[in-house]
Amino acid sequence: MAKEVDRVCEKYEIKLGLGQMPSRVDQDQERQVMKYRAAAAKSEELRKAVAATLGRLGVASIWWPYYYDFVRTLAGHRNQGLPEAIKRAEAKVRVDLWVSRGLVREVLEAISCECLNLDLREPPVAEPPKPV
Repeated sequence: MAKEVDRVCEKYEIKLGLGQMPSRVDQDQERQVMKYRAAAAKSEELRKAVAATLGRLGVASIWWPYYYDFVRTLAGHRNQGLPEAIKRAEAKVRVDLWVSRGLVREVLEAISCECLNLDLREPPVAEPPKPV
């Protein structure tokens, strides 16, 4: 993981130095690169967790980029500091959207639960009491 993050950050720093990437208003490029490195490391950890889940569930590798996109959108909403109920409602909407695009609901729910600690599975419906 460290090599991949280092390579990505090195490319970012080169592009930043050449002016191909927007820089901070205060011109603190060192801080900007440090924040980018932290974000790249988080992204790589999340990607590996999703890959492990997809491999365990037997999802064909041709579908993996779509599941990666799903988890990136969900992770962005997770980091906004919203209440848990709102995060869960937004995540359910995202799951419905990606199911309409052809992904499997059970896999999406497993990814959200295992990789983002956001359980979207519906609680089991209690059976009505039987007459005595």
